[in-house]
Amino acid sequence: MLDILVYLYESFRMAELAPDRDALEKRLFAAGFEEADINAALDWYANLSASVSHERLANAHYRHYAAEELERLNDACREELSFLSNAQVLDPESREWVISGLMALAGEDIEPEHVRWMTLIVLWSRGLIEHFTHLEDMLLNHEPGRLH
Repeated sequence: MLDILVYLYESFRMAELAPDRDALEKRLFAAGFEEADINAALDWYANLSASVSHERLANAHYRHYAAEELERLNDACREELSFLSNAQVLDPESREWVISGLMALAGEDIEPEHVRWMTLIVLWSRGLIEHFTHLEDMLLNHEPGRLH
């Protein structure tokens, strides 16, 4: 799923410029992605794109993880999420979408790099990246614990 979302991110620098779902499905299938993976990624992305803000999340600065999340998100991933939240790269609602996306990665071991890519995809999808090239460089090329 993450490969498909990264492909969309790299192909359409502005989420609103992406074609409709049918055209995306054809393009992704032609690029060699499996139909089930395409559907899972596009379904998750559609839910993200159609989501409504939740006012209760505005002040949710600390997050308790469910048992399933603790099992899938190792210490390094949770530290990365905490770091991105404390650095104000992720607002609480975006953090929830990043976690949702990570949990949807079926059968993959989740690493901090996945957290950073999912962060870029969520911020891009929600229209929260103004200068995504700079943010992309900071997120994907930073040393752990440093974002500048």
